[in-house]
Amino acid sequence: MERKAYWSLILCLLIFGIMGLVGHIHFKKELVSKLSNEVEFAEAEVREKKLDKDNYNLAVQHTQQEIDTVNKEVKELEDEIGKLNQAKEEKDKEVKTCKDSMPGLSNDIAAVEKEKNDIEGQKAKWIEEMNGLKQKLQGPSPVCAFANITEENVKKEPTIKDLCPKIQIVVKA
Repeated sequence: MERKAYWSLILCLLIFGIMGLVGHIHFKKELVSKLSNEVEFAEAEVREKKLDKDNYNLAVQHTQQEIDTVNKEVKELEDEIGKLNQAKEEKDKEVKTCKDSMPGLSNDIAAVEKEKNDIEGQKAKWIEEMNGLKQKLQGPSPVCAFANITEENVKKEPTIKDLCPKIQIVVKA
């Protein structure tokens, strides 16, 4: 019986050993499964981080392009402002020149207005003088009273009768 007990003992030990090995294999499989899951999660996290990094790099590139575009536009605007400032300075110089010439022009205007007023005053005198001359022309000439006009003179100069309508022709005998 000793042999049977020995075999039973070996068989029990063998079953316990196999069961231990199966348990150990099962434990290792669970451990491998957990590690695989952790590796998959870590790989997924790495992929996600890589995608985030790629997205961040794309956003950085896009932002850098926008910054470059804005810097280019700012430079163009600064150039345009420089040109406009030059034009403004030229216009300011022209305005200053005009303002500086204003007193001289005011003096010229005052002189021209004075001359105009003088001319208007002379015009009134001339009109008065012309009216007096017209009245004298309409009346008989004082010369006619002293003129010794003969018929021959009237024939030679018929306008004499127009100048002196009331003359009496002296007839020579």
